[in-house]
Order: sequence, then structure tokens, then C-alpha cells
Amino acid sequence: MIKKLLAYFYKQLASPDVLRLYKSLRKCHLDNNQFSIRIQRSKLVSVIEDAYLLIPYYKNLGLSVDLSNFSYDEFRKIPLMTKDIIRKEAESLINKGYKNARYAFKNTSGGSTGEPVTFYRTKDQAIHGMANYYYALSLNNVNIYDTSVDLWGAERDMYNTSAKFDLRSLLNNKYFLNTFVLSDEIIADYIKRLNKIKPSFIKAYVHSIYDLAKYINKNKIDIEFKPTIHCTTGPLYTEMREEISKAFNCARVYSFYGSREVSAIATETNLSTGMSVLYDNVFVEVLDDAGNPVKRGEEGNVVVTTLNNKYMPLIRYKIGDRAIKGDDLSFGTLNLERVVGRTLGVIYKKDGSKIDGQFFTTLFFEKKGIKGFQLVQKSLDNVILYVVKSQLFQESELSAIIERIRNELQGVDVNVTFCDKINLTSTGKIMYVYSEIGS
Repeated sequence: MIKKLLAYFYKQLASPDVLRLYKSLRKCHLDNNQFSIRIQRSKLVSVIEDAYLLIPYYKNLGLSVDLSNFSYDEFRKIPLMTKDIIRKEAESLINKGYKNARYAFKNTSGGSTGEPVTFYRTKDQAIHGMANYYYALSLNNVNIYDTSVDLWGAERDMYNTSAKFDLRSLLNNKYFLNTFVLSDEIIADYIKRLNKIKPSFIKAYVHSIYDLAKYINKNKIDIEFKPTIHCTTGPLYTEMREEISKAFNCARVYSFYGSREVSAIATETNLSTGMSVLYDNVFVEVLDDAGNPVKRGEEGNVVVTTLNNKYMPLIRYKIGDRAIKGDDLSFGTLNLERVVGRTLGVIYKKDGSKIDGQFFTTLFFEKKGIKGFQLVQKSLDNVILYVVKSQLFQESELSAIIERIRNELQGVDVNVTFCDKINLTSTGKIMYVYSEIGS
């Protein structure tokens, strides 16, 4: 109780603007589409008006967008923003007349789909991003002042897993366990710490909590608490969700979708199926490869517009992820049936078709002889399969997987490389399946 009170007063002092917005968001009904659409359109018009008046890149496009009669057709006149455009046009994408430029700060995306992208975020965007994150927690019955643990990664601490005093963590009632490097020994130690802390909430890289869960279930370890578990930085497959929930006493396990560029995007909730778009922070479209909106139940590229950054707004930004649209809205979407992974998380076939990376990922579920894997397509004729073996490794188990891959990718050479670990990206993610020829 003392830790909870300390966290309450600390947040009141350190983040009053975030908490005010958070309380305001909690009064709204996420399933009220008419209200959400009204908020989004109002913010969209404001962002676009400023962009075409004050930002060189948009002024130079020479487009005429009718904001007085704003429609999706008008919005679609604006070309898609890509990572390459941001790299090439960085300076012309900045609003030089932004009055709060001193509160804009440079950041870099994780770069898990290629070269990292540098962009600017603003204080206002940071406030809305954190408030929407808190809002997502509340929609999953998480109290933001309760004891929590982050299973996260920090490069500076990747080989340092010892517990150490951190004043900010104490004040926030939050603990951090670095998962940049994991071994059976580290996992066993973390499980002991978790049983001692007994957090109400765990935020985790999906592959990190999945590794812990497999270890817990395999070794029949008793977990002495039942947290709510928030998974991010990758698709939460059904097999993963079930394994994690089982390990933590049938805990609620949900998926959250965000990025460094735009912060909070969508979350699973207790209120509805799929992932609800955090309408106050972003406007989301799901488009096919030709740039046309997909229909409900169809998969496409996720395109995001930031609603709270007027210094360097990202308008119709092709973020590099794919999702299945979960509603029938014609002007964007407020529900994603699910996020299916990175754009590079597909493998290309010689006939021009492509296979979702989830197919290859599922080949490795329940394979006790394989601790980790990564499938990288180098060309239409060649893929490399990186494998981390466990003590229960069987050649026949791996051979069956290779045969399945060859059956799907006719005529492909599968080159197996055994390694001690699968390399993570700079932000602690694993790209389980990706192609180097489709970017």
C-alpha cells in the first residue's frame, strides 16, 4: 500500500499533464465510433492545415486539399509517406515556425525492417502517447499505481542482470528485468525475483515472456501471483498466448501495438474483440499494395497519421507493419482484427505469391529440440535457417521442418546454420521470419 501511494503522489507531481489527459480519456467510451471519428477528423484537419501552410515538403507538393468539405477522397490525395522519403526529405518535413520547437526532440526508430529512421517527436505527442498507454492499461483493468515489472531490453545492461537500486523505479513502483540476453540461468533467477515481487502487471517483449513461460511450464514451477500481462514488439500468436497464460495461473494476456515514431497505436481490451485503435493519438488506415483501402477481414499495410505532432507530423506514414482490418469504416479504421507482423515478415515464392511469416513460425511451436530460430530469405532460390539447439535436439525434428519449408518454396535451397543465440535488433526485438528481397 505504501508503494502504491508513493507511486500515486510521484505521478501527480512528475506527470500532471499526462494524468489530466488520462482522466479525460477514461470518461470516453472507446466503442462509441461516432465520437471517436469526430475527434479524429477534427485533429486530422488541424494537422493537415498546418502541414500545407507551414511545412515545405507538403507546400511543394502543389496539391489542393479541400478542408472545408473534408472527406476520405480528399485525404487520399495526400501521397503515402515512406521511410525512404523521411530519410531524403527530413529537413523539409519540419515545421520551422513551430512555436514550441524547444520541446521537440530527435528520436530513431528501431530499424527492424532495415536502416533506422530519424524523426522528431514533441512534448505534446509524448504526453498524448503516455496518456493513451495508461488508457490502454485501464481498458485491461490495470491500475497504473500498482506494482509492475517490465521485461525489457537495454543495450547498456545486456550482460548485467544483477538487481540494483533505482530511485525512479522505486517512486513508480516499477521493476525492470533486462531481457536483451536470456539463458536458463537468467530465466530461473528472474522467476525467483518475480515470485518475490508478485507484480499485478507485467509489460514484456512477447518473445521474452514466451521464453519464461515455456521454462515455467516445462519445469512445473509454481508462480505465486496472477498478473495481467501486456505483450508488445511482435505478434502474439495463439500458441504463445496460451503458453504464457498457463504459466502465470491463467492470467489475462493481451497484445498492445505501438512504435517509436507514433507511440501508442492500438490495444486489445476487455470491451471488444480485436485491437481498438487509440483514436486520440493516431489515425489508421489498412491499405493494399496499390494503396487502396482493404475491406473488413482483409490483410493490408498499416498506414498511420500522427495527431499530436505539429513539428514533424507523419501523415499517411507506411510504418512497415501489416494488419487485418476489423471493421467496416470507409474512412480509416478503429479496429484491427490483429496485427500480423512486419512487412518483411513474408516470404516470396517464385510464382510471385508470398507466404505470411506466421506459417513458418508455427512450424517451430512445440519443438522441444529447438530453443530458437530465424528464417532469412536471401533470394528466391536460397533461405538461411538459423537454429539454436536444446539438449533434446533431434535431427529428425529439424528434417521435418526443412521438408515443410521446401514443400512450400519449391526448388529453394535451405541452408541451416547452428548458433548459440538469435541476434536481436537494437531495440530488443527478434525478427523470426523475414525476406531481404521484398523491401
